[in-house]
Amino acid sequence: MAEKPSNVDQWLERETPRIRKALESASRYFDSNDELTVNTLEAVYGQENSFGILLGKRGSTGAAGHFQFEPPTAKRYGLIVSKQNDQRFDIDRASSAAARYLKDLNTWFGKRTTLSESLHTTPIKNVLERKKFVLGAFNAGEGRIARAQRRAENDGKNPQLWEDVAKYLSRETQ
Repeated sequence: MAEKPSNVDQWLERETPRIRKALESASRYFDSNDELTVNTLEAVYGQENSFGILLGKRGSTGAAGHFQFEPPTAKRYGLIVSKQNDQRFDIDRASSAAARYLKDLNTWFGKRTTLSESLHTTPIKNVLERKKFVLGAFNAGEGRIARAQRRAENDGKNPQLWEDVAKYLSRETQ
């Protein structure tokens, strides 16, 4: 009996030169202080749409496209979202938006950042631990992660450890 292909094998089977170029180009937003690389962007791409299989519906009011952006987040990063033109499905534009969002999340969780009047992030100094928060926030939104940090802290847990904070999130985000 043949082994089930790994996620990496699945990705390599589906990756096209155009997708590879888009992800590599978008990764220019990362720098050596981030611990974010083209591999991070590839992993998010694979996780969010099952390596290009689950893109969703154009013009959708929910998450859709190459990186499963919700319309407000897509628009915040300069993507057009309409039935006639939904740039969440444009690999070049979506990759660029995803990389910029990951970079922003990394910055926001690297220092205390006010997200709204009553909500802020707890800074994560350990870059590898912060990466977990960044990836969780890409999936669930920075507000949801910051609220989970606050709940963890209120319960006497460490808001800087993903293991402690993840317990306050959905299974999918964990």
